[in-house]
Amino acid sequence: MKLILMERKTDGPEVESFMFKPDGPLTWKAGQFLHYVLHHEPTDGEGSDRWFTVASAPSEGFVMLTTRFPSEKRSTFKKALRELKIGDAIEISDVDGDFLLGAADNSYVFIAGGIGITPFRSILKEALHERKPIDVTLLYANRDEHITYKEELESIAKENPNLKIHYLISPERVDEAKIRELVPNIDKAFFYVSGPEPMTESLGNMLKAMGISGDRIKQDWFPGYPAE
Repeated sequence: MKLILMERKTDGPEVESFMFKPDGPLTWKAGQFLHYVLHHEPTDGEGSDRWFTVASAPSEGFVMLTTRFPSEKRSTFKKALRELKIGDAIEISDVDGDFLLGAADNSYVFIAGGIGITPFRSILKEALHERKPIDVTLLYANRDEHITYKEELESIAKENPNLKIHYLISPERVDEAKIRELVPNIDKAFFYVSGPEPMTESLGNMLKAMGISGDRIKQDWFPGYPAE
């Protein structure tokens, strides 16, 4: 299947979102990811394909890919992606991923590192569409004050008073003390962690050391990014 680029927007100094229209029926669940193939020459050792979370909610009717374009190092894939023009196409296949919301009456803690906010945007937008006022504490760690989706997240929070957002700007970090300070129901909450692989693995181990059972922890890591 192909996705046709219909819009793009800047979400920060190094972050850009691409909105695509599928050229056929496409079904996914909030929190899942797609396999993208973008043929280009020359191609570096990282190849012509990538996995990206679908940042848009299924109810929005389009596929949004949001990614960071680091100034110091950029793959040929990302260079080709950034050169796409409106009307250009990219190939996709293999919807996958189990980073999915559980029961609506659970309490959740979403921990995002940088671009790891993408699945949470999809989940929160879809829950709002389905009129599910889920109980969520969002801890959003970022390298600077340029918060991706900040206006959208705060708009969702206005409609869902059960959503509490806490921004942690570097050098502030998500650690045990911060979690215990900001999360009132640690023993009952389900923890979802998304971000660079080193951060996600570290926080998963920390949560288990805090006594959070593995069945209440979901992790979604993004390869190729340093810890926020």
